[in-house]
Amino acid sequence: MNRYIKLGYEGIELELPVHALYIYRDNEQLLANIIPLITEAVDRHEKCIYIGRDKACNELKKKFKDTITIINSVVEAPDFLPWLKNEYGKLGKAFHGMRIFIECSKEFLGYEDVLDDFNTQPDLLLFVLCQYQIDEIGTQELLEILKTHPYVFVEHLLKPNCFYSRVKHRIWLDPLTGIFNRRYFENQLSKELQRASRYEHALSILFVDIDQFKKVNDEYGHQFGDSVLSEISQIIERSLRSVDVVARYGVDECIVLLPETKKAQAFKTAQRLLHSIKNHDFFKNKLKVKEIAVSIGVAGFPEDAGGTYELIKKADTALYQAKTKGGNRALEAE
Repeated sequence: MNRYIKLGYEGIELELPVHALYIYRDNEQLLANIIPLITEAVDRHEKCIYIGRDKACNELKKKFKDTITIINSVVEAPDFLPWLKNEYGKLGKAFHGMRIFIECSKEFLGYEDVLDDFNTQPDLLLFVLCQYQIDEIGTQELLEILKTHPYVFVEHLLKPNCFYSRVKHRIWLDPLTGIFNRRYFENQLSKELQRASRYEHALSILFVDIDQFKKVNDEYGHQFGDSVLSEISQIIERSLRSVDVVARYGVDECIVLLPETKKAQAFKTAQRLLHSIKNHDFFKNKLKVKEIAVSIGVAGFPEDAGGTYELIKKADTALYQAKTKGGNRALEAE
């Protein structure tokens, strides 16, 4: 087995050993996404073991016949690590590595032992994918899962029918809101600007700031302020495309990357966000004393700036102008 594995259509490379969690919705999706990984394992002469339920096992047995090992049963989390060590210990010289695919129970979502073992044995030529079926999952729930899993593939949050939609590592996440942090955003913006420049594409960013956030904290407490930040982050995420990136940039600021989007289109997106946030019930049907609103600055490439920090500064200046005019509005950079 090579020292790395490529996953999904995005071609992300992960250095072995890998213990990953794949959250999926239905059996067809599961098979469509793992069959290429199993095919790759067979072609590379790696031992491949699938552990799961009848339907997936039967389909894989038809396709791969005797080239992979199918185990039609449920393995409990406490039994998995001893079993895995035993199987890897029996790996013959004819195989160049091992891949394990296991349909797992909820116990595996917080299962730290496997991860710890991987960290202490960097020479393992081993890829383990724990597959967990779920209808839907929220940002905060995902954040809890990430505390024990460094690589989580969540197909249905972003790109339907695509195995690698986003790999979220906790170093890239804001711990309060669950969205990306400033470091990740600046890294992605730099990459997208290079791509936009190379192919002469447009690109825009939105700088979002909560109006009079200090007064919100003073009147209702910091716990309520934290919930407002989290809810606004979720509203923004739900309003964007799968290719867009939203991150927390400051205490009460979010920033949005809109690839291949002209500034005029970005302004329309900003107006839609203003409406969604203003009409959201942050007080959960309790008596409202204060409306929650935001101001947004919009900047675009190439007309406003060509570099990462220059473009952010342009959006920040437009945001400041929106706030000085009373807030609850979006303004484009001049």
